[in-house]
Amino acid sequence: MTDRAALLARIEMLERESRRAFEDAQREADALFAQYQLSQLVASGGSPAELARSVALEAVRLAAVDGCALWLSGPEGAGLHLMAAVGSAAPSTLPTSLHDLDDGRLWAAGLHGGRAVVVSDEPPVILLCLWAIDGRAADPDGIRVIALARHELAVAFQGARLRETLERERQELTAVVSGTTDLILQVDADRRVVRLNPAGVRLLGVTAADAFGRTCADILGCEVVGGHGPSDCPLAEVMATGQPVAYRETAVRGPDGTPVRVAGGYSTVAPASSDRDDPSDRAMATAILRDISAVRALEELREGFVATVSHELRTPLSLIRGYTETLLHLELEPAEQRAYLERIDEVTGRLSALVGQILDVTHLQADPLILERAPLLFVSLVNRLRGDLEASGRPDRLVVDLPDDLPPLEVDGPRVGQILENLVGNAFKYGPPDGIVTVSAVVDGEWLAVAVDDEGVGIPATERPLVTEPFHRAWNVRESRVPGTGLGLYISRRLVEAHGGRLRLEDRPDGRPGTRVAFTLPLLPDRRTTPGRRRIPAVPVTTPDPERA
Repeated sequence: MTDRAALLARIEMLERESRRAFEDAQREADALFAQYQLSQLVASGGSPAELARSVALEAVRLAAVDGCALWLSGPEGAGLHLMAAVGSAAPSTLPTSLHDLDDGRLWAAGLHGGRAVVVSDEPPVILLCLWAIDGRAADPDGIRVIALARHELAVAFQGARLRETLERERQELTAVVSGTTDLILQVDADRRVVRLNPAGVRLLGVTAADAFGRTCADILGCEVVGGHGPSDCPLAEVMATGQPVAYRETAVRGPDGTPVRVAGGYSTVAPASSDRDDPSDRAMATAILRDISAVRALEELREGFVATVSHELRTPLSLIRGYTETLLHLELEPAEQRAYLERIDEVTGRLSALVGQILDVTHLQADPLILERAPLLFVSLVNRLRGDLEASGRPDRLVVDLPDDLPPLEVDGPRVGQILENLVGNAFKYGPPDGIVTVSAVVDGEWLAVAVDDEGVGIPATERPLVTEPFHRAWNVRESRVPGTGLGLYISRRLVEAHGGRLRLEDRPDGRPGTRVAFTLPLLPDRRTTPGRRRIPAVPVTTPDPERA
């Protein structure tokens, strides 16, 4: 019996050891599986907040507790920020720094068996607080598994923060690229478009989807519109040399096929990875181009202004100087002296008119025009102009064709007088010495339609949209060598538009040589004709755009 009892005891001991070994193996297997679960969780990515919530939920399961909160230190390791809280309500007292922990491991303030686990004490510091409502202790095996995964968790949170930073920077860069007014285009090694931003879509008149995969020469049209030849392509140059081009001007094809002057830089792009499915990874060169058409137009306007004003100032100043030197150094008869003084007075009048026009242009382009409107009869403005012509000896050249019952206008009298003076003065200047200028007007709905007909050289149809811009004169007028600044029609147009009307240039309706300048002015509201007649749309008064010139 003794041997049998010893044998049974031995068997029982072996069974206990087997069970203990099995249980230990099971715990290790559970721990390994838990670590695998955490590793999979860590590898799943996501933002720091999403990762923190997933880790907190897994910690609740592993530690067999009711709730968990996870804190993460700042990017520089300072402070603790609550990233996630799951499970039952957290205790009223929660840590705000590592100094709130007891020995860096246990935290007893109101947790009743709760436990704080510092997963990583190097930046970023990860703090897990676990609690059970009934005061039971957390499963030590679960705590051990969490502690074993501390390195992976620290790396995962660092990666999540990096991804979050990169995503934020990507969004900011995308916003910049999408919001910029410069064309941004990227091409691959074959110079096929892989990216075109919205500004490029607007400038070229082609959608990004249509541009994708087509050559830059096809999309930009540089060779077609005379920007540069195939051998001078800046994108090909930077890909061949590896050196960026800081600034170069060229031309691209606009939506209507016309050349658009652009300037910008070109640079190479190193592929980000070998992923050929991502267009950005195939980009080899980038062009950033700005539309400089308005800048070139302003430069041409400035050059034209300088040339015109210089010419218009030089001639009268030379005459004034010549007449003045004659009066100072020669003994002239009184009649000759008077003739010279009259000539000086005439030339200074031309100078004053030029300065006045320049000031008017400056005012029109700088500020919205303020009109002092008042009821006024159009015939009174014409009579005032006729009186001025009588003083200059030209009243017989002005023919007035106005109905007797024209209703009053609601306009700024001096400004409308300036319009008539400019248009009639141009008609006399560019017409024959004995040419007739006719001013007529009819009521058209809520507007008075005025026409000024001359017998001059006329304005070619292709030049008519341009001559109402500052300092532009038609080619046939320039060849006639008639002096002028190219400002009268521009000032008149802007003044008419300020009143809400329109100004246009036409052929004379009777078929005779010359030009008709037609414009509209608003009638006094209570004297307008009944509704139903054709109404000429008003042009809104807007702040002048200097780039329009």
